[in-house]
Amino acid sequence: MRIIKHYNPYRPDEDIYKCTIRYTTQYGTLEEVTAWRDDQLKNEAYYKECEELSRKAAGEFYKTLNYKGD
Repeated sequence: MRIIKHYNPYRPDEDIYKCTIRYTTQYGTLEEVTAWRDDQLKNEAYYKECEELSRKAAGEFYKTLNYKGD
């Protein structure tokens, strides 16, 4: 959960940073990315619960459609 400097070829003069937590990547200024990371770590239980509910909802969605794959 480290914050690293990201090179954006479309805006080479700007300092852009990124951080990845649980398959989600946030890009922005150092202050924005730091605030996002701190929020993710502080409210980790809430975000994990949201991910679990999302996974369960997707599972139920595909069950009701009798989904067999691509």
